[in-house]
Amino acid sequence: MDDEPTTLTFLDYLELEKTSSVRHDYIAGQLFEIETLSPQHDRLAINIGSGLYDRLRDTNCQVFTVEMKLWIPKADVAYYPDVMVVCEPSDGHPQYKTQPRLIVEVLSSNTVATDRQEKFLAYQTLPSFQEYILVPQEKMPIEIYRKNPLGNWEKTLGNLEKDLYLESLGLTLPLTEIYEDSLIE
Repeated sequence: MDDEPTTLTFLDYLELEKTSSVRHDYIAGQLFEIETLSPQHDRLAINIGSGLYDRLRDTNCQVFTVEMKLWIPKADVAYYPDVMVVCEPSDGHPQYKTQPRLIVEVLSSNTVATDRQEKFLAYQTLPSFQEYILVPQEKMPIEIYRKNPLGNWEKTLGNLEKDLYLESLGLTLPLTEIYEDSLIE
């Protein structure tokens, strides 16, 4: 009896995702089902994505949300970031992107460790990647990771009294907009 899991190529994964009723992360040939988003998670991702879209509308940057895959060849993984911004016109594949400048993950109790460790390490292998934002569902502050001019990552915590400045895009998202209609009490 063969207990070895079936290993898929990235191209096989892309074909399977076209017809799958659920989304999967792809990690070194293995598929991992993505849990259904909570209403709070969904609201925060929509608020951030729409706020970025409104501000980047007349630029060469595109905003993608949970339905667009991010392929990281060097790490042999593909994830569905909650929000990502791609500013490279050459990154035009219709099923996935490879050159994000900014990635935002909305944290949940089931994903917090993966978002902070596994995903962040994989994202760091992308030369275009400059800023990583982790948004808690239930409490603030927001965590901000930025690549400095030496290529090192620095963490800061968002100030509860200040809006979120996204250095990689040169724009600000008001906290009231991020958490508008959220379920935070």
